[in-house]
Amino acid sequence: MSRRAWIYVWTVLLAGVLLGGLALSQVEPSTPHWPAFLTLILLATIAQLFKVEAPNHQLYHVTLVFLFAGVLLLPPALFVPLVIIPHLIEWARERWQDTEYLRDWYLQPFNIAVHIIAGSLAGWIITTVRGYTFLLPASLLAIATGAFVYVLLNHGLIGVALALARGVPLNKSGILEFENLLTDFVLLCLGAIFATLWLLDPWLAGLAGTPLVLIYRALLVPQLKAQARLDSKTGLWNARYFLELYTSELERAKRFNRPLSLIMADLDLLRNINNTYGHLAGDAVLAGIGKIIRDNIRTYDIAGRFGGEEFAIVLPETDTTEVRFIAERIRQVVEDTGFEVCSSPTPISATLSLGTASFPDDATTPDELIHQADIAVYQAKLLGRNCVVRASEVPQHLQLAAVVPERMEMPHNFPFVPRPSAPAAHVNPVSTPPPRSVSQNGRPPSAQPTRD
Repeated sequence: MSRRAWIYVWTVLLAGVLLGGLALSQVEPSTPHWPAFLTLILLATIAQLFKVEAPNHQLYHVTLVFLFAGVLLLPPALFVPLVIIPHLIEWARERWQDTEYLRDWYLQPFNIAVHIIAGSLAGWIITTVRGYTFLLPASLLAIATGAFVYVLLNHGLIGVALALARGVPLNKSGILEFENLLTDFVLLCLGAIFATLWLLDPWLAGLAGTPLVLIYRALLVPQLKAQARLDSKTGLWNARYFLELYTSELERAKRFNRPLSLIMADLDLLRNINNTYGHLAGDAVLAGIGKIIRDNIRTYDIAGRFGGEEFAIVLPETDTTEVRFIAERIRQVVEDTGFEVCSSPTPISATLSLGTASFPDDATTPDELIHQADIAVYQAKLLGRNCVVRASEVPQHLQLAAVVPERMEMPHNFPFVPRPSAPAAHVNPVSTPPPRSVSQNGRPPSAQPTRD
């Protein structure tokens, strides 16, 4: 992370520690709030272990219901452990399972600090506005204001962290979108209902928990929609949905006069892999490359499986220099990766040929930008595969073929061709590959020639 990002993270962490320490210093062992505290700890821990990931990678926990109930029911000295304990249990589980989630040491402490800051300020506002009388109509304004502040602080602090640490602009992360803010606000309102019922009769508070099942299932709906738009083998967007996102993103780039780049990548000699190791091995390689692409692009980039062995990546806010760097990084990782397949005792190798094109330098329409990147892929094939070519690097006098010449085929027992040290200079000019359209039911034309 950058120095600015670390300064911000440490500022939030220290603010959380300061507020938490002040609250814990006022703990009273004889407090009558222990039953509510223990109940909320149990429910919040269970809720924290069940998360829903939205298509934009934003995570939802219904834990907010019980945290906000804690803001209303508990003194600050008990609200702080209510935040800390469920998050620490979730953190311990992820480390025990050795997952990628929350792997960086500062992530969960940062989340804890954010909730302590948001909850402390929301609690202070509620107490200031309504005093200490809870079950009065005047409390509605105080609770609504506190919930709004909690949501805004929670999302705002995390959004700034994403912008500074990962380079994800606030308008791209989606964290301040109305739909996301409204979802969390509704969860906090349910927490207020839980707290109200608890004060009336703790047994009635269980009724407030029953809608959580429906809320949890409703939060899964965007995830299910996203799964229908995903390619099952690679985990990337399918061609139809990718082209929708691509067209929309290019229109945005035109409207705001911002750069945008496109990478077209083609798996080299997939036919040889299938013939040597079987089609299941080819599928395993495609899946592995899909994961490599996901791991090596930014959160707001768009990646899809464009055809059989072809991938496409849209890179907003990226010029010709940056796209070359990203494409080369993906190419290098694929080349260095050994793909485990059941039909081979040792990992097999594969490579990608990649072409890049940028808006507005190379093209200004969706079809033409794809065509320019496609031509660059053909040029990469003619140069021996396993390399990156920019559209601007394709010689004007050289017209590329729609298919890779058969003389460039490798024997079936060679899974890929290493990149030569220098391009071949004897390639004869041939005809240009036909441009591909983004308007044919969201898929490349079925008659597009196969290239290896």
